[in-house]
Amino acid sequence: MQRFVAELSNLIDKDAFDKCWQSDCIANPNYSVDFGFDGRRVSIRIESTQADRWGSASFQRTFSGAVRRVDQACNVRWI
Repeated sequence: MQRFVAELSNLIDKDAFDKCWQSDCIANPNYSVDFGFDGRRVSIRIESTQADRWGSASFQRTFSGAVRRVDQACNVRWI
């Protein structure tokens, strides 16, 4: 299991984010990702069906891309 915490510069619509995220997850079917939104803070938990982990730089790019499709002005800070 992997865990990440991100802080967003703006509040985003969770439903819109989920739709954007689902289109990205098609490329990574071996990972199950759960998001916990608490205001601008997002807790992320990743489970893998394989022994490998999702590279943190790759995951952060994918997550940030989904966030920016919802709100182009929103920045992501990793904690």
